[in-house]
Amino acid sequence: MSPRSGVEPSAFPEGPPIQERVAALEVLSPQEIDARLGDLGYRGQPEARRAASVLAYRHLRRIRRLYLEGLEPEPGTRENALFLGPTGSGKTFLVELMFREILGVPTVLADATQFSETGYVGDDVSTLLSRLYEAAERDASWAACGVICMDEFDKLATSRSDSRFSGQQTTKDVSGFGVQRSLLHLLSAAQATFPPDFGFTSRIRSESLDMGCITFIACGAFSGFRGTAATMNHVERVGFGREPGKGGQKDLESIATRITEEHLENTTAFSRYGFIPELIGRFNRLVSFNPLDAATLGDILQNNVLRTWEREFAHEGLELTVDPAVREWIVARALKRETGARGLRTTLAPVLEQAAYEHFGHGKAATVRLVLKDDAVHAVRG
Repeated sequence: MSPRSGVEPSAFPEGPPIQERVAALEVLSPQEIDARLGDLGYRGQPEARRAASVLAYRHLRRIRRLYLEGLEPEPGTRENALFLGPTGSGKTFLVELMFREILGVPTVLADATQFSETGYVGDDVSTLLSRLYEAAERDASWAACGVICMDEFDKLATSRSDSRFSGQQTTKDVSGFGVQRSLLHLLSAAQATFPPDFGFTSRIRSESLDMGCITFIACGAFSGFRGTAATMNHVERVGFGREPGKGGQKDLESIATRITEEHLENTTAFSRYGFIPELIGRFNRLVSFNPLDAATLGDILQNNVLRTWEREFAHEGLELTVDPAVREWIVARALKRETGARGLRTTLAPVLEQAAYEHFGHGKAATVRLVLKDDAVHAVRG
């Protein structure tokens, strides 16, 4: 058996040895990783980018020390990070660019909502390792150098029930708590088993994967968490001494709000929100993402969203131009939607679809200009 994976060497495909794979990885400093992010079109989030760049650098150094220098990882040095921030703020995009594009290690992005406790409808948490194994071309040693990102992690939270916890080993639990308990082992174990065929059959023996160098990242918007943390400091009174306006209908929390460091330090708030405290304790780095401001959204609109459409129009022999007033209108609508960069695409898509419907497929060179008239965007052929 392989001393690093616990599986038969014959299970490995014909490919470069793990030492060659690791040696071929480009060694970049945290500042160089951050600069590459900018080159690839990532905008905003300077604090989160710094934290993630150090996370990526340490991941690279761990696997190099293990496979090139022969130094075993020290116990407790695994990096598990939790990215919290409003939708469209660039959490999963950052992971994808940093680990899959820049570092070039096996990377898996999975949606937390598709998992359930073992034995019920949905994927088992262990299939995360199956996906990583596939991403590593079925090379267990290469998979052990990878990164797992679980998106929509906050959707695993649910209302706490004492009856559920008192009978957690015997009662049905198709809620997020069953998945949370399954993740506890995955985030701290030195080794974990997984079904190489994703559990479709029972004839294939489970394989083992070293977890010492795997970085696990969870991403979530955590809508309402800020309000949950804030109420932890408020003592509710009944009768005399009750503050007027308190305890009635709760103020609706804006979607695009930042979770501050003060909120993140309130461990009890995570429990009240619906997470097992031990699971949150497995994350040694909690990174907060800011809502994107108008300037950053304008930069993303120009360098990412519009550039994609400009290339598509160019393939049709058309030149797409956008008036400055239109850009400002799109950014304002995206801010109003409170969905970050996704709001840019949502606002722009209907306008450009109409322009594509009218002008694509005719084979005639022309200029299509987007103009703002009567608070609506129109496509004018030049």
